[in-house]
Amino acid sequence: MKDLPKVFAKPIEKDMRNNEEIFYSRLFHERKDSKDILKEIDRIFGSKDFVYKSKVELTTKDGVFEETIVGKSGTSLLTMDGKTIPIPSILDIKKL
Repeated sequence: MKDLPKVFAKPIEKDMRNNEEIFYSRLFHERKDSKDILKEIDRIFGSKDFVYKSKVELTTKDGVFEETIVGKSGTSLLTMDGKTIPIPSILDIKKL
């Protein structure tokens, strides 16, 4: 194999922190702590106006959904439509 010529690369002498200062906020979604989400779910189920079902807005990594939740089973929420939503996949939950 032939010896390739060396390439000149000027050394960078200044501090580069441009990626720490700027970000696109639409791609960034702050995840609440899982304990906060569990507390919010317990608050919804423990409220005086919860008899059988509660309409909530769920934010997951796939998007924002409005669901009617009827119960909690282990690590999942059960909906009126028969869906099971894993609690670890929930980023935020709000009661409507």
